[in-house]
Amino acid sequence: MRTIYLDVLIVCSLYMNYLLLRLTARMTHTRLRFGRAMLGAGLGSLGSLAVLLPKLPFVLSLLMKTGMAAGMCAAAFGWRSRRRFFWHLLVFLGAGCIMAGILLALTATGRVWYVNGYWYPDITLPSLAVCTIAAYLVLMLVQRLHDRSHADSGAYRVLIRLGGRTTGLEGLADTGNSLVDFFTGLPVIICDRKRLADILPDTLPPEKFRPLPYTTVAGTWLLTVFRPDEVLICSDREERSRQVDALIGLGEQENGRAIFNPKLLRY
Repeated sequence: MRTIYLDVLIVCSLYMNYLLLRLTARMTHTRLRFGRAMLGAGLGSLGSLAVLLPKLPFVLSLLMKTGMAAGMCAAAFGWRSRRRFFWHLLVFLGAGCIMAGILLALTATGRVWYVNGYWYPDITLPSLAVCTIAAYLVLMLVQRLHDRSHADSGAYRVLIRLGGRTTGLEGLADTGNSLVDFFTGLPVIICDRKRLADILPDTLPPEKFRPLPYTTVAGTWLLTVFRPDEVLICSDREERSRQVDALIGLGEQENGRAIFNPKLLRY
């Protein structure tokens, strides 16, 4: 007879759900606050109590799991934008499937049990950490390969709004700009500081503007970044605009363009 400890079940579920939500935020380049991440992970950990129920039909188990995933994404990322919500849910489910594949391999050892769509790991926390980190690295590799294989080109216009003022710059989609903020997981659009003078305050308040270290072949540097109220990327080719979630980096661009990674256009 298998013995299930509720504390182990909830703690392990909370840990894995938190990791999956963080991974989803990173892959979709969405800002995720710690409190929202813990709220979503906590909701998912309550759903893990389904392992205590009698074995359910596969379809019902799948519906329960999908509904819980939707609730977790809504709690963590919100649901105001239907398109963004379903994108978060799709990425979350995809990441969960890959994580589940690794855990499924561990069921052969008899140390991981699968009941009603949820997992109960009867393994040490260090072993669980190694497995989840391995899955995280695999997903990061898939993301990098996907980004490199989807380069984009064309003429763009980047509109940046801050404090009720808006300015526009010529945009350049460049896969060479892979700069990402390690606090929020958001990509950084590098702009010429002088071209943004119309919307920047005379003094940069530290609560909104902060330095971001980055490394090039010439060494390590600091780039001042801030989160604008709104960023729109307008495509001359498609004659439409897309709102993106990104930080703005204040650099010195000789051509005066706003340089962004083309993967921003796909999220």
